[in-house]
This record gives sequence, structure tokens and C-alpha cells, in this order.
Amino acid sequence: MKIALCIPAHRQTEAKFTHCLAAMIAYTMGQQVLFKGELVTPEIETFIVSCSLLTESPNRLVVEAINWEADYMLWMDADHVFPRDALLNLLCRGQLIVGCNYARRLEPTAPTAAVLTEENKKTLVWTTKAKAEAQEMEQVAHVGLGLCLVDMRVYGILELKARDEGKEHFWPLFRIDPTQDGIASIGEDVLYFQKLRDAGIPIYCDHGLSWNVGHLHEQILTNAHAEAQQDKWRHYRKHKLDKFKEAVE
Repeated sequence: MKIALCIPAHRQTEAKFTHCLAAMIAYTMGQQVLFKGELVTPEIETFIVSCSLLTESPNRLVVEAINWEADYMLWMDADHVFPRDALLNLLCRGQLIVGCNYARRLEPTAPTAAVLTEENKKTLVWTTKAKAEAQEMEQVAHVGLGLCLVDMRVYGILELKARDEGKEHFWPLFRIDPTQDGIASIGEDVLYFQKLRDAGIPIYCDHGLSWNVGHLHEQILTNAHAEAQQDKWRHYRKHKLDKFKEAVE
């Protein structure tokens, strides 16, 4: 089993992301998973592409994964944190595409996953604590690509569909289009999933894992925050001192 970790990095990767990435790789390489009827240790390769054109990096990453003859590709954004068993959790779901719902990097925030109504209008999907505790998996129109596992067979499906339609290929997978009113833009991730849905490929959101995924966001801290968190700070300092005393004793 060959798994390509695909990271479109537009600058340096965040330190906390790098820590989670290393922990995930080490943990996954120490496990065996069922693949084609046999227990195997996954072979993992990391691909990072940086390009000034926002849509070019993910297109190139798919090419890298195809050329490496990967069985799966794990989309990862370099500003997310996640548990060490994230990759194995997604593999165990046994779907062609399964990803995570996570908060957008803005305030007020909202989830990235969405479903389409009968009127073809987008409705956001909220990952709740109840859904997470139930380990619920929900079919959606799209998730973000911050942490999303894709079975490489989907690109074969896209290729066959393109041939049936008389096209030479299925590229590009990522592009940015204007909305119908021409005022805003449709994100490249949304159009990627739309192309997959049009080929009959279902997309799932793993609410259990989603609850433990974080999106790193810069926060401005002021004295107002410090004043509001006095009790938490004192508790933190006491706990830290107690742990140090225990270690010394």
C-alpha cells in the first residue's frame, strides 16, 4: 500500500502541523492495515508543491501521486493539527473519498463541509459533539482539503468519463470560477469535488475525526484577554508547579 501525503505549501509549514505530521507518519509506519486481503505496513511518501498560482499546486500534486503509483493520496494543509492516528482512521472508513470538516480561519468561523439542497443551494454541515461521539460519517457535497483521503482509483473513473464524453483528458482538476452573478468566486476545492460528484463518486465527512482537527489561526491577545483569564492562569501555574515538585521528590 503506497500513500502519498500531498501538501500544497504556499510558505513555510506551521511548526504544530510539522509536529503532527511527524507523529502521524511514525505511528502509521508502526501499524499494519488490511490491503487487498493481506496485512501490510503502509509505504508513505511526502510531496510538497509550492506555486504562485493557487490552483497549480494541487494539480501538480495529483500528477506527483499518479507518477509515484500511489494507492491513496492524503490531502493536507500545512496549517492544521490532527491526531497521530488520523490517516489510519480515514483508511478504516473504506471509502473512495473521506475527509474532515474543520473551522474556517476567520472570525466568526463556520465549517467547511456542505451539502446541496434539492434547489441546488449550499447548506453548511456542522460537526457536533454528538455526531463526533457517535463516530458518524455523513455524505456531503464537499469538504475542505485540509485533511482528506482519496483513493487513487477515482482518477481512473474520471479518465473513463472523459473518454466517454469524447474528451482527451479530465484536466484541470482545480480551477477558480466566478459565481453566477459574477461578484464572487467559487473555490478550487469546491469545483474539484463537483467534478468527482459528476462522475458518480460519493464524498464523505468523518465527524469523529473532524472533532479533533484544528485550523491554526493567528489571534491578537490583549490585556482584556489576560484579565478575563486570570483564574485559568493561576490554575495553570499551580498545576505546573505541583508537577515540578512531584518530579523533584
